Amino acid sequence: MKIFQSLLVGTFISLFLFTGCNFSGEKQVVFKTDKGISTYKVEVADTKEERMKGLMNRENLDENRGMIFIYDKEVKPAFWMKNTLIPLDMVFMDKDFKVVDYFVDVQPCKVDLCTHYIPSNNAQYIVELNAGQIEKIGLTRGDIAEYK
Repeated sequence: MKIFQSLLVGTFISLFLFTGCNFSGEKQVVFKTDKGISTYKVEVADTKEERMKGLMNRENLDENRGMIFIYDKEVKPAFWMKNTLIPLDMVFMDKDFKVVDYFVDVQPCKVDLCTHYIPSNNAQYIVELNAGQIEKIGLTRGDIAEYK
């Protein structure tokens, strides 16, 4: 009986630790604003192909989720909403994860020539979130984020 209990407790502890850890490779972006701390689970787009595809053809994006686009160095990337089906907020951050620019409630593009969204300053990290998140968390230029 003690062996069974030990196995049961060991299994429970293993499951607890497993579910508490981030084994799926899922990353998080944590924004620190005057309103507090807001955490988003993000998919990572760190190759040219992944950055080109982004959130295209997605019909929805779960609450507190997003995508982070990672560049090797600071650049002035151009983002557009071609084949993107959901409105998004775009947050542009420099190499230190300081917010340098953002665009709110960017609507899907339904024509061939889409508007390009280019930050006013160089950025190395861009996070796309559901539209309305920037206002909800009170994000402003100069706020700091953390990538885990």
